[in-house]
Amino acid sequence: MRKVDSVDTKEKILVIDDELAPRESIRMVLKDQYNVSTAEGAHEGLKMMSEHPFDLVVMDIRMPKMDGITALQEIKKRHADTEVILLTAYASLDTARDAIRCGAFDYLIKPFDKDDILLVIKKGLEKRRANKDLKMEREILLDRASYLENQVSEARNNLLTYYESTVQALILTIDAKDHYTFRHSGRVAKLSAAVAEEMGVAQEAVREIQHAASIHDIGKVGIVESILNKKGHLTSDEYAEIQKHPTIGVRIVQSIPFLEEAIPVIQYHHERYDGNGYPHGMNGEDIPLSARIVAVADAIDAMMRDRPYRQALSTERVLQELRENSGTQFDASIVDVILAGKISLA
Repeated sequence: MRKVDSVDTKEKILVIDDELAPRESIRMVLKDQYNVSTAEGAHEGLKMMSEHPFDLVVMDIRMPKMDGITALQEIKKRHADTEVILLTAYASLDTARDAIRCGAFDYLIKPFDKDDILLVIKKGLEKRRANKDLKMEREILLDRASYLENQVSEARNNLLTYYESTVQALILTIDAKDHYTFRHSGRVAKLSAAVAEEMGVAQEAVREIQHAASIHDIGKVGIVESILNKKGHLTSDEYAEIQKHPTIGVRIVQSIPFLEEAIPVIQYHHERYDGNGYPHGMNGEDIPLSARIVAVADAIDAMMRDRPYRQALSTERVLQELRENSGTQFDASIVDVILAGKISLA
């Protein structure tokens, strides 16, 4: 028969023992300080625990139907946070080891002293409270971490929105100045992304290259239209002006923090692999990969379109130009990707 003391504000202890005398003696020792319930066996005790939470269980090891070690395993499986103290009439180290290994907080040897019971109960509940506090702190930290993750995700999404809006604004600026450059930049961006992906570049970097390529000629907004749209060959002075557009482009975007990854493409897409490009005369792999990719895509699209000073070249002629300039004007590894024929140039 079960017995329950009803003091809700006190910590709850369940005493499980098939013998009435030790069960009641423990209840009498604890009842003034704790809310004590009793059960005549493990099955009854487990049923009570399924109906009401308990902070600590005091349980005999030797009981019929289900012994204390087996009951302990069930309690830890169902109520992992509940501390358990086992009672035994045998001073056995093996019993102690089994109990501790299965998750018991401690064990008491019958007959036991009142002060021993109170002390071990006190320590068991202190551990229980400490574990509850740690669990609560962990949950608070997890909630804070989740909140911060959501904040970072929201900030990232907002930044991406601002990024896309800014890129679109810059593209429209290019279009207003030179409609050819606008269409050209869009095609170069698409081709650059395809080349980067074929080369095994990480997806995030592919997106960065595509965005950067879409504004690689933004510096041309600082070049007079008479030079940009001139029919015929440029004079040396006019060509010198054209060569300023990478530097102008960098000045435009460097004040926008989230466009920083576009700077290498804008600044170096006219550098040559052999070092004879502009504006800095960089060579080989000193030129960022993103700029080397865009340089090839830029040249391909320029050759395949009509310009005021010449007609578009055929695909065969464009591929021939790439072969002839591989390793000099262009990075040979990028040219090889194009010549493999896996990427559409249309």
